[in-house]
Amino acid sequence: MASEESSADRVFLLMICETLFAQRIGELLDELGLPGHTSFSGVSGLGRSGRREDSDIWPGGNSIILVALPDDAVADEVVTRAERIIADDYRKRPGFAAFKLHGTQLA
Repeated sequence: MASEESSADRVFLLMICETLFAQRIGELLDELGLPGHTSFSGVSGLGRSGRREDSDIWPGGNSIILVALPDDAVADEVVTRAERIIADDYRKRPGFAAFKLHGTQLA
């Protein structure tokens, strides 16, 4: 039988972004006291910011960051701050997309 803590409802924030921007997202999570996350690097794809395959023809790579959060408000704060970083620090918008998923932690 799962413990009450392990069966808690969670908000999962799935962020897909350019690899260099993913480093800044990791720093942001640390700044917010949310250091626990999973990162996947070397991800290729095609989206709003173009094709990314980390090759000579299609330079630049993507990363995926997945973080489990206690509620929607925290997820919204992460995305709001990420968008603020983009607005303040980037002349050209880096590839960045975020998705909120709801689920229950089973183990």
